[in-house]
Amino acid sequence: MTRANLGRYAYLGLVILRVLSAFLGTGYIHPDEYFQNGEVTAGHVLGLNTHLTWEWNPVFPCRSVVPVWLTTGLPFLVLQHFQKGGHLSPRFVFAAERLPFLLSSFLLDYSVYHLVHDSARLHALLLLASSYVMHTYQVRPFSNSTEAILVAVSLVLLKGLFTGEVDRKTSKRGPAYLALLVFVCVSGLFTRITFVAFFLPIGFELLKWSLRETRFSLHALARLLSLPLLVAFTTVLVFVYADSAYFHGSTWLSTIEFTPLNFLRYNLLPSNLAEHGLHPRWLHLVVNFPMIATPGLLFYVLWAELDIATSRSREIKKDRAGVVERMQTVYQWVRLSATSILSIQPHQEPRFLTPLLVPMIALAVNNARILQARRPFMILWVVSNLALAALFGILHQGGVVPSLFRVHDIIYHDARGMRSYDYQIVYWKTYMPPRHLLGIRQADVDSGSIVVHDVAGTSPALMVDSLALLTNSTFSKPLSALLVAPFHAVRELDKGLRECMRERDRVFPHLDLDHIAESVQAGWRDGLSLGIFDVNTACLREALPSER
Repeated sequence: MTRANLGRYAYLGLVILRVLSAFLGTGYIHPDEYFQNGEVTAGHVLGLNTHLTWEWNPVFPCRSVVPVWLTTGLPFLVLQHFQKGGHLSPRFVFAAERLPFLLSSFLLDYSVYHLVHDSARLHALLLLASSYVMHTYQVRPFSNSTEAILVAVSLVLLKGLFTGEVDRKTSKRGPAYLALLVFVCVSGLFTRITFVAFFLPIGFELLKWSLRETRFSLHALARLLSLPLLVAFTTVLVFVYADSAYFHGSTWLSTIEFTPLNFLRYNLLPSNLAEHGLHPRWLHLVVNFPMIATPGLLFYVLWAELDIATSRSREIKKDRAGVVERMQTVYQWVRLSATSILSIQPHQEPRFLTPLLVPMIALAVNNARILQARRPFMILWVVSNLALAALFGILHQGGVVPSLFRVHDIIYHDARGMRSYDYQIVYWKTYMPPRHLLGIRQADVDSGSIVVHDVAGTSPALMVDSLALLTNSTFSKPLSALLVAPFHAVRELDKGLRECMRERDRVFPHLDLDHIAESVQAGWRDGLSLGIFDVNTACLREALPSER
């Protein structure tokens, strides 16, 4: 078997692994992967109980609903069509919201394929497909995943513009590429305002290209920009109209919403950012950027940037640089612009930098040094990506989503969705449970038959109080109380309180990075498990000290 064929089979295997990661990877990276997407559309389309976060407050909405409806709203509509009034399993909901992100992730493969030298395409695809980012962040409903695709597509379109300057056959496509880039820019702005940080160097190149194309003629420039400006105005109008209609039910001037501006205003207040966690401004540069790149790729990216700075990679005068050389400079500036601008904000998470993966791979592969990488790089690359894929794709808070499926099966115990009990469900010391993946009908919540409490990381005393105070508000069916919590947390309770709880099920694995020491003390099995417990509330009330 030739080396090229071996590489193709390896890429195919990595694609299959990506598919499996999308549908079987239940690790829970961050609440935003559910609460900024599926949680918003599932209630409207599927009639499920959901919990909307601050971004979706109609008084001051900070997110555009258009990307959300396009990515999960449409799949949910298809799912609703096939449901036809029957009982809906949350497992299908989970698969439906992962599918569009899995499919769209291949736009990154397409982009990398077209951004590197022809001879290095397979190598670049293998790097991309083996990155843990593709098996975790990109197959999940993060707005950052959509942002990454828009950044990559922007680079492909920009390369098309550059190619048109040297190829007469494609030179006539310039205005169309420009209009598409403007559309992508506006869409990216409404998806995440941070898109500006990635697009700024691209926008600067567009300005220079426009001036070169029109030879600094104002009349020619106005004619060239007429279509892109029309596209920009129309796209903004569509987003603003959709958001205003969604949040206010009307499009009167007094109800017009420009969500990117609202988001910017919200994040300019330090008190608002403090609610989500404040980080040192060096975190992106020192921790998050190396985490997204992983050490092996980071080394070659920095080496390529050093080559550009010292003109060692190409001995070509700047005004005679080819398309590849010009794009190399763009990739570098995209990386520098994004990490610099996003570091201004004191709230920094690794996923904010995932759009840099494609430009980093293109930069390193076109530089060619990574193509001669030896065995130490391969070992470091494979080990680091396997470890991070396992951590974020499987282990981290990995029991929360499967527990929602199992609690759903407990509540609706037959295929018709019938219930024998009313339920009070308490989640303790886990990430926020996305309600739409519990698959509870909104009608059951409105009637008081099912109530979900998320007490987050509250103290054991307050958690027990919340359980002890549970009462049946409908009396139509017997009340059953369920507690979902890590085993290490339940071990903290007094023995008398623990005797009021019976283990009904456990989900393995579940890693709580905020309580590593407690997990170690509980042993590998209990320390890495999330429990579902039946709670005897009457026993709990009797076990509580009388002074409470």
